Amino acid sequence: MLYLIKQEMFKNYHKKTTFVSMIIQVVIMLAMALLSLKYKNIFNGTALFKENYDATLWIVFVLIFLASNIFLNEYKYGTIKLLISKEFSRTKIYFSKVIFVFIQSIVLYLLAIIMTFIINFIFTRVTITAADMKTFFTNIICEFFSTWLIVSLCFLLASIFRSSGLSITISIILYFSASIAANLMFMVIASNKLLRFNPINMLNITNQAGDASYSHATLLPMYAYFIWIPIYVVIFTIIGNYIFAQRNK
Repeated sequence: MLYLIKQEMFKNYHKKTTFVSMIIQVVIMLAMALLSLKYKNIFNGTALFKENYDATLWIVFVLIFLASNIFLNEYKYGTIKLLISKEFSRTKIYFSKVIFVFIQSIVLYLLAIIMTFIINFIFTRVTITAADMKTFFTNIICEFFSTWLIVSLCFLLASIFRSSGLSITISIILYFSASIAANLMFMVIASNKLLRFNPINMLNITNQAGDASYSHATLLPMYAYFIWIPIYVVIFTIIGNYIFAQRNK
């Protein structure tokens, strides 16, 4: 397994796209900081700091793309046959890729954290209180959880579909569905409280962390998100592994 993880890291860190995506992330953060300086009445510097200068949205797109393509590339270039011929089980292959994407997600979030402080120190220079720091790190943690709910579903979809485009599209739709279909979903939840545990409702974790009144609509206490999201991540990952292990047998 360790060998496979090292191979994944070697392959991906020798791709220009891996570093280009990180550069784009930094550019987006810098752009938001500069906009807050130029249009202070529209972009609030403190709010942008607490939201890591909108780095999360880019991170989600990068991880969705990575998780959706990581299997397709093995089939595309025929390397899956080589890995299996070396007596690596499909389960080990699958989880090595999951672990690599998990490592990469930590790298991207750490980059977002570091750059947030650097950008504020050099450019925006807004005063950050202890409460702002708490909100910042709470948002990071909540966003990491919601991101991995989507990424685990991405792995599942990538195991089912031959097209990475389809799994990417479905994952992005689901990511935004929590806000787009919120009112409809909340009405359904109100009529059947068991539905509050559905995975789409779990994507409200960051919203509820920022506004406790969301609990009246989601019908979930904050601690429930930190229980149910890992459960869904494990379920989606196990199902994805099973489908991948049975594929083309």
